[in-house]
Amino acid sequence: MISIDFWNIGFTVINLLILFVAFRIFFFKPIRKIIEQRQAEVDAMYNEVTDKQNEANSLKLEYEEKVMIAETEKKQILSEARKSADGEYQHIVTDAKHEANRIHRDAVAAAEHEKEEIIGSARKEIAQMVVEATTKVVGSKAAAEIDSELYDKFLGKAGE
Repeated sequence: MISIDFWNIGFTVINLLILFVAFRIFFFKPIRKIIEQRQAEVDAMYNEVTDKQNEANSLKLEYEEKVMIAETEKKQILSEARKSADGEYQHIVTDAKHEANRIHRDAVAAAEHEKEEIIGSARKEIAQMVVEATTKVVGSKAAAEIDSELYDKFLGKAGE
């Protein structure tokens, strides 16, 4: 049969309690300390990574905002450049039209002046030819001068 020895059981229980206390003091506490240290390191690293990620996200948002601002500025600058170029174009076209009109007026005035000179020159030549013809026909210069005056009066009235 099996006999139960209370002294053996008691010493076994005491040994187990001593081993439990020894393990707890020498084994579990250092391991728990190491685990807590590692957990603290992991938490610190996690917090650092989270902070870095938040910083990276804020930098990304700042970058995107700056890109949007730069894009807006680019559009504004292009719009202003287009307006300025259009204004300059209109100014150049207007100046060219004014210059063309001035040149046209000058050409018309020069043509009128030349026409008047040609008509005046033609009148003088015709008058001289009439005087010469009259001189040849009549034979005296005095009659030629009178005829010249009459012809000038005739041309003056005809021109009016």
